[in-house]
Amino acid sequence: MMTAIILPLLAQNMDEGFAISAFPRAVASLNGFDRYAWPSTLFLLTSTVAMPVFAKLSDLYGRKWFYFFSVVLSTIYPLLCGAAGTLPIALDGMNQIIVAAAILGFAHGGIMVIPFTLVADLFPPSERGRYQGILAAVSTLPFAIGPGFSGWITDHWSWRWAFYVNVPLGVMAIAAVYIALPGDRRRSAHRSIDWAGIATLLGWLVPLLLALTWVGQSSWSAPRIRALLIASAVLLAIFLLVEKHAVEPMLLLTLFRDRRISLASGSIFLMGVGLYGIGTYLSLDLQGVVGASAAKSGVVFGLYIFSVVAGNMVSGRLLSGAARNQLLAIGGSGLTAIGLFLLSRMDSSITQPEILLSAILSGVGFGVLMPTYEVLVQNAAPAEAMGVATGVTQFFRSLGGAIGLALFGTMLLRIYHTHVDGVIPRGAPPALRQAFDNPLQLVFTRANLDSAVSQIANGESMFRNVLEASRVGFTSAMHSIFLISTAALAVSCILNLFLGGTPSQEEPRVPL
Repeated sequence: MMTAIILPLLAQNMDEGFAISAFPRAVASLNGFDRYAWPSTLFLLTSTVAMPVFAKLSDLYGRKWFYFFSVVLSTIYPLLCGAAGTLPIALDGMNQIIVAAAILGFAHGGIMVIPFTLVADLFPPSERGRYQGILAAVSTLPFAIGPGFSGWITDHWSWRWAFYVNVPLGVMAIAAVYIALPGDRRRSAHRSIDWAGIATLLGWLVPLLLALTWVGQSSWSAPRIRALLIASAVLLAIFLLVEKHAVEPMLLLTLFRDRRISLASGSIFLMGVGLYGIGTYLSLDLQGVVGASAAKSGVVFGLYIFSVVAGNMVSGRLLSGAARNQLLAIGGSGLTAIGLFLLSRMDSSITQPEILLSAILSGVGFGVLMPTYEVLVQNAAPAEAMGVATGVTQFFRSLGGAIGLALFGTMLLRIYHTHVDGVIPRGAPPALRQAFDNPLQLVFTRANLDSAVSQIANGESMFRNVLEASRVGFTSAMHSIFLISTAALAVSCILNLFLGGTPSQEEPRVPL
């Protein structure tokens, strides 16, 4: 049975891990730099919405078939990405990848909630920590293996095969869930789906993420940004009102009457800010600020991931008593804050041991926190709301990541352009100005800039000045991103001081 629980989690995260190296090449091939951030934004949006939806539906109707549906969706994703640009539909290749990312987000919502809930169904509180640690490690390990392997496939075959190679694992996961996972054991009853809650949740998150993404291209006072933020705030209020009066609420607000669940949810949100921030920007920081090669940055990122896995396994073994769980939450968030602070100080003068120490401290800290928060919330929640309670942990982590990445992307462009725009002369060729418009695009266009520079007087000197300004701007932006992540984890460490003891349920229930 554990194989049927673990294999889909492994397959889905392999999809994400392989995409890390293949995605930039795919975007370049499909001429999609103007929409570079949209796959990540749509993925985070759909997964954030899907998590509480799958959590609630699995509480109402059982786990197996929602898990099965999620695995099928995750297997469709690499097929769509690998064929992007060749599919006979009225979308260009980049938009086909964006749609595929949205589909993967829905799959991610189910696959990241249901396995962790199944562990709570099947095992008593004294054993949950060990299995939650295993699931957290399985969720993380593909990000250590996937980027390097998919990078080799992309270089030697094509970026399309970096997606296709995961399809057999997805098919195996589908078969495992269908064959090995028991079906629903609940008594049939008439239950209502919280459609109003789903609609208002989307209405809250979509304008919020759009505003945070687009503010980098305008300002907080722009009418479009203000309208989106107002709409998001209004729909958040409506969402909470709907959930308060719903017959079967998607997000059970009564859970937050428990101080421990409320505090843990806040800490999980803040952890998501730092977790997604380091996952997205660590390699970029190493290459753009420190000057490390792609191979060296891959080694450091791999070491960071293995540190997360080690933290998962160690904390999974240690989780048991309530007092110990609180200490793990405090220690994990404190350790991560220290690691992120050290990353915020990286520049070209940093030594290799300092880089490795920063990565290891951050990784171990995050690894300790993931299963710890799962067990804290599950042990505090009533058994009949176990799916919703587990969904809460994943929802707030994803929400923190989505909001954090949107803000970080805006901050990166704002700080970068503050340094670069004033250095580029008015008479510079459009190709040169366009090349420096986006620091993420610069690495792909750098080799083609010589002809543009040769068209203007003192072009080489000006080009060196712009490159230096872009380096300084990029370094400043990276430092700011990791400092904000540090602050988020420091605040979560303070919140964890007030978690207190968490009473444990004695027996599991087994409604799959």
